[in-house]
Parts: sequence; C-alpha cells; structure tokens
Amino acid sequence: MVHRHSSSARSSNGDLPMRSVQKARSTTYGLLISSVAGFAILAQTPAHAQTAQPATALETITVEGNRATTKTSRSAGDGYVARDSASATKTPTPVAETPQSISVITRASMTDRAVQSVADSLVYSANVNGQRYGNDTRSDYFTVRGFPADLYLDGLRIPQIANQTGGYAGFRIEPYFLNRVEVLRGPSSALFGQTNVGGVVNMISKDPSDEASGEVYARYGSFSQKETGFDLTGPLGKDSDLAYRLTGIYRDSETGIKLGKNDRFAISPTISWAPDEDTSFTVYGAYMKDDAGQAGAIIPARGSVLPNGLGLTIPRDFTDGDPRYDTYEKETAYVGYRLEHALSDDLTLRQNFRYSRLDANYQNLFTSGLLPDNRTITRTVYNAQPVLDAYALDTNLEYKFDTGPMQHTMLAGVDFQWQRLINNTGSKVGPTQDLFDPTYDQPFTPAALTTRLDQIQRQVGIYVQDQIELGGLRLTASGRQDFVNISSQSKALATGVTTPYTQDPSQFTGRVGAAYVFDNGIVPYALYSTSFLPVLTLANTPLKPTTGTLKEVGVKYAPDGADFDVTLSAFEATQQNVVNRIATVYYQTDEVRVRGVEIEANASLWDGLNLTAAASFQDPEVTESQTASQIGKMPYTVPKQQQSLFVSYDIALPDAWEGELVVGGGVRHIGKTAGDTTNTFFVPGYTLVDAFVRYEHNRYGLQLNGYNLGDKTYVAGCNTPTQCYYGQGRSVVATASIKW
Repeated sequence: MVHRHSSSARSSNGDLPMRSVQKARSTTYGLLISSVAGFAILAQTPAHAQTAQPATALETITVEGNRATTKTSRSAGDGYVARDSASATKTPTPVAETPQSISVITRASMTDRAVQSVADSLVYSANVNGQRYGNDTRSDYFTVRGFPADLYLDGLRIPQIANQTGGYAGFRIEPYFLNRVEVLRGPSSALFGQTNVGGVVNMISKDPSDEASGEVYARYGSFSQKETGFDLTGPLGKDSDLAYRLTGIYRDSETGIKLGKNDRFAISPTISWAPDEDTSFTVYGAYMKDDAGQAGAIIPARGSVLPNGLGLTIPRDFTDGDPRYDTYEKETAYVGYRLEHALSDDLTLRQNFRYSRLDANYQNLFTSGLLPDNRTITRTVYNAQPVLDAYALDTNLEYKFDTGPMQHTMLAGVDFQWQRLINNTGSKVGPTQDLFDPTYDQPFTPAALTTRLDQIQRQVGIYVQDQIELGGLRLTASGRQDFVNISSQSKALATGVTTPYTQDPSQFTGRVGAAYVFDNGIVPYALYSTSFLPVLTLANTPLKPTTGTLKEVGVKYAPDGADFDVTLSAFEATQQNVVNRIATVYYQTDEVRVRGVEIEANASLWDGLNLTAAASFQDPEVTESQTASQIGKMPYTVPKQQQSLFVSYDIALPDAWEGELVVGGGVRHIGKTAGDTTNTFFVPGYTLVDAFVRYEHNRYGLQLNGYNLGDKTYVAGCNTPTQCYYGQGRSVVATASIKW
C-alpha cells in the first residue's frame, strides 16, 4: 500500500476567466445573532477556499492561491459552468467523474435571473418542478424526479417538518447568501442518511475572501417590492489569517394575491481562520424574519382548471383569507462551524456542526371545500404555533492511498442529528366566501389552540466510502448504517389526555457507481443506490419510513479545458411507503415508480455567451396501493415532461460607452400534471418567458428582470378538486448596484 501525497488528482482544470460582472464577487456568508426568549444564536459560514474547504457533508477543496480567486467546489464558478462538486461524495470530485446526475446552479446564473428564493433558482434545472404550488412565500416547494427533495446547507440537513421541502413552517435560506445550489438526482442516503429517492438539493454558502470587496444594491419591482442588500468581505487586518463576510437584505413587498406579503429581514455574518495551509476553521450563522401575511391562496379546480357552469373564472388575485386574520410570521436562525485539518499529506479530518431554530406564528383562513353552487367555498380558521430546534454534527476522515495501480480515496465518518418540534395547533369551521363577490365583514372567532404535538427525532449514522481510480475507470462504493429513534406525544390541551408513540426505524443503505473517463471528455456511467427516510408528520400518526431504489445509466461530455458540459441520463426510481397529505390527513401509498430520461447542458462560450438547457421525459406511476383506484395513476403535481432554455450574452459596446451590456432570457415549459390521486382531472401544462438586461460601468450596475412576460394565467398544481394554486403573473424588478 502506497500513500499518496497529492490532492490534485481529482481537481478540475477547466476554470474559465470570470465575467467582469462577477469579478468582485467570490461569496460566502455568515452571521451571528440574537437571543430570543433565552436562546442565543451565533455565526458561521464557509471557510476560505484557500485550504481545502472546511469539513462537512459536502465541502472540501484542493486549494492553492488566494481565497478570493481559487476555483473550488465551494466557489461561485465561472459563468454557468461548475467543474467540481463535493456534494455527491463529500470529497472534492469533478462533476464529470461522479457517477450521478448533478446540476450546479452558479452564482452567475442566480444573479442573471435575480432569484428571490432557492426554489426560483431551480426552475431551469432538468426534471425539477421548482414551483409545484405556485409562488408561495411560506416555503420552497419543489420536486426532483417526481419526489420532494431533501434540503441541505453546506452538507448538513436542513431541519424539516413532516418531511416536506416546505410544509407550513419550512426552514428557508436566503439565496443572496449562497454561492451555488447543487441538485443531486437520486438517493444519497449512503452518505447523508435521511434522504428521498428523488434527490438532494445542497446549498453552498458564500465564503469570506482575503481580498476586500463589497456590494450594495437597491431593488424596486412589481407588487410594490422595495428591497436593499449588502455583501461585504475581506481580511480582518493587514496580513491577518482571519477573514470575514457580512451579508444582509431587507425587503418590503406585497404579492400577487390580496393580503399577501413577502417581507424579509435577513443577515448573515461569517468569520474564517486559516492559521496555516493545512487548517481552516469557519464560524457562521444567520438570522431571518419573514412576514407573509395571507400566505398563498387555495382555490377549487372548478373555475380555474375546469369550467364551473357559471361561465366565470376565479380572479388570479383572489384570496381565501380575511384581513382581520392574515398572520404568517416566522423567525429562523442558525449558527455553526466547519473545521478542516490536514493531519498529513494523505489524511484529512473534517467536522461540521450547526444548531438551527425556527419559531412561527400562523393564523389564517383557507379553503376547505366547494358548495354545489360552484361559487361558494367553505373555509377553515387555523392557528399554528410551531417551534423547531435541531442539531447536526458530521465528522469524517479522508485517507488517500494506492494499492498497486489503483488509487483510493477512502472516507469514513459518523454523523448525529437531533430535531425537536413543538407544535400547538387549533382549527374550527369558518365562514363561507363567494369566489366572485367576496365580502370580508363576516363574523367569526379566531381558533383557540387545542392540541400540542411534541416530537423528537434522534439519528446516528456510520458511513464508509471508497473512490477508486484505475486508469480511466472510476469506481465509487458507499455504505451506511442509520440508527433512528422517534418519540412523539400528542396532548389535548383541554383535557390533558396524551397519546404517545415511539419508533426505532433503523436501516442500511448503499450505493455503487462506475464511470469511465475517456480522453476526449466522454464519460459513460452507471449507478445503483438505495434510500431511507423516517417519516415525520404534523399529527400523532405513526407512519412507516420510506425506502427506495434507483437504477441509473448515463453519459457525460465535458472535455478538459472546455467551457461546457452535457449530461444525458436514464433512470428508474422506486419508492415504497410514499407519503401523501390531503389537508391535515397523512397517508401512505405502497409504491411509486418513476422512469425517465433527462438531458442538461451548461455552457460559457466565446467571450460572453452563457446558457443552460434542459429537457426531461418521465412516466410517474403508482404501482402498488391499498387503494385500488390509485394503482396505475400519476401522483399529483408531477409533470411527465419539462423543457427549458436560458441564455445570456455579453454585448460588445463601442469604446466610448466604457461599459458592459448583458442581455438574456429564457423559456420554460411544464407539462400537464394530475390534479388528484385518482386522476379524475388534469392540470394543463404551461409555458413561461423570462428576460433580463444589465448595464455595468465601472463599479455601477443597473439590471431589469421580467418574469412570465406574457402574463399567462395558469394553475401551477392541484392536490384535490378543491385544492389548487395559481402561478405568479407577470412581474418586473429593477436592481441598481454599486461594487468595489
């Protein structure tokens, strides 16, 4: 056995010159923040890119040179192309050599599209339905390959309620705090533990830079949107081994529905320490306060998707709420650290820790049914006060060695996750409402809190992975054993009667993948992996963990030094014990299978053309169910096909202009989806057009973005005949910025 003394074997040599639009923007974020009712929150963010990135479930990088300029698996990338990712393997591995379909949404792409949420950043990625319930400001709702994806930040799982990317108290991350968003299609349980068979979305924070720089912007747009933000970074003193980043935003905005808001205050400080080339330590945090008012609107299919016999269409700005009871306020905060230390040239220790907290106040009226007249909805008065606390700790060792002609990168680690949800809720029957002539002076009383759910989940996972190189062959084998305990207690607040339950769902998961790297940049690959996800609900309803398998084959094309990459993949994903929710009732079908084909291309060509193109075709089907009427049917909000293209181009201006003009736009199509579990009706597909233009001169920039320029009225998705959601109408936003 021979030790290896170089970490460059897996580094990417495909870095491109950065567009001047982003030259001053190597980003990260962090924060420290306040104590509320006795809990304090501190800060951390990605360590500097200079030494291999700090430890955690997905960040490490080979590093040479300046933090601000080194291209790593945590950096912003060049244009729309990112060569490296540490998300899929927890080691810095070229995307092309990873036997898995991966999308990387770079900082440049997010800047061009002026994304307002993480879900917005995903709408041009292959086989991702980024807005399955429209533009809901409470949470990010999306699916990958037909299944909700698990959210991770810098390699650690984001705490979730009821195993949903959103839920009514979803833990959101401000996209301005991010360098990139990575989509890992297929299960990653063999390394991360609790993941869905559809995939993982891992968000990479902006890192502090050794070079001082900053940005301040002001934004104004549709729905009276007013927003400002800043991003400051640099060393803490001359010749200091400490660097900082401080990022923040403030937004005051309405939405496309009456009584809706999209207000936000968020701040994220980060400090990184690099005492030598072998060590990096980053402390980060963030605090965010959201006010969504009447959060979204639920409408029936009759009058939106289907004719209602009255010749009337429900107005797109209709609200099912009431101005006297339209509260959705949420505070979230987290603090953590990332440590990476090279014990030798071949052995690296990484540790990643984060504490997270969420506290929400949700008091709304929403649609619960439709009366036979096809114009009067029944409504529920709802009150929820969830509080969520979570800890996550991941520690691993990476060891590089040779056995004969084979080069190994061995990874072994253990992680711990703990999450507690205390959710006080209450509901009652509310007044009816006329869809076409609403009145808001009907008497009703607020819902008192009647039930308290106290739910604790503990999880310990032990994992091992070996990445083997033999000539052009790349083999990856991973295995993980999870030990899980869930205890839950539901208490009737009026009587004090409690209903407890416990579960101990433990599971082994694995992954085996192979790829072959040809000299011309063609990389065929194959993958088999399994998933495991304990199920949490918002009711005292014990449900079985979901399990799944993925079979995938594909080919990637990413020649060395080229400014583009292409991935074509075919897959079959099967998940057992799939969870569905109708209103507040959770239930499980026995099995859902999705077979599909995807292609995605990203390019940064010539001196200013950037593009991302994607297409997917899939066949989602319920293959087994205790409810016979669901067998052979499509799951709701899962499209059979999607296509998208987004292009930006830097226009060469005459010398007299002394500036840069960038124009771009995109088209995205979502195919039809099932409207309910038995497919009694379907939601039509829709096509949307977006565009932007930006002019920059020296430090100053002005950008104009437009979304759904055709102002198409469409329904983004339905769960039942009485639960549908309009998509966002046309909106325009202007951004002025100063950089230095």
